Amino acid sequence: MKTYKYQMHTHTVPCSACARMTPEELVNALNDGGYSGCVITNHFLNSNTGIDRNLPWNDFVKYFEQDYIECKNAAKQYDLDVIFGIEEKMFDGLEILCYGITPQFLYDNPQLANHELQMWYDAIKEYGGLVIQAHPFRYRPTYIPNPRVLPREYIDGIEVYNYCNKPEENLKAEEFAANNTGLILLSGADTHTTDIVCCAGIETQTRITDEKELVKVLKSGEYNLIR
Repeated sequence: MKTYKYQMHTHTVPCSACARMTPEELVNALNDGGYSGCVITNHFLNSNTGIDRNLPWNDFVKYFEQDYIECKNAAKQYDLDVIFGIEEKMFDGLEILCYGITPQFLYDNPQLANHELQMWYDAIKEYGGLVIQAHPFRYRPTYIPNPRVLPREYIDGIEVYNYCNKPEENLKAEEFAANNTGLILLSGADTHTTDIVCCAGIETQTRITDEKELVKVLKSGEYNLIR
């Protein structure tokens, strides 16, 4: 039976300051690695964005929409699926991956510039999306000094595998998930370069062509983690 592989944690230039690949380079790497698509999760306003934070809200969001459109257009030549999402920092360097949202959601919610976790969670849930904590146990003394899981009432799940984590950091996430049932569990490459685009993600028997279908698959749990 045919299966579909999706990269769930992806960064491109110019929206992510730390990225080193364009949307077109990302799509080429996905195709070369046998993946069916990806979720674009560029660093947003309070994360490591490459876009001027002083821009008016709509002008700022426009860059993320343009990046997404560029990636989707590049993916057409391979019939790959590109899904919109973002990664945003809350506090203490802890970050969330936002799935099931669209650029229009961001345009319609300028209050999210306040980067309050409950505000983000409530808005995303009302929109029908999901909040997944990225790399919850990643320790980086300069910008993640106190790794931990965010309050459970404001997240739907966690990354239990992140390719850029240390093994012990992923193990802590696995152990947390084992002791805290009901979480959506994900794997992501956290890729900023083409060489690790196809090193993690999810594999499913269902093709995922848009943000609503992504949420449906993640809620169903009918997928395997790629590690």
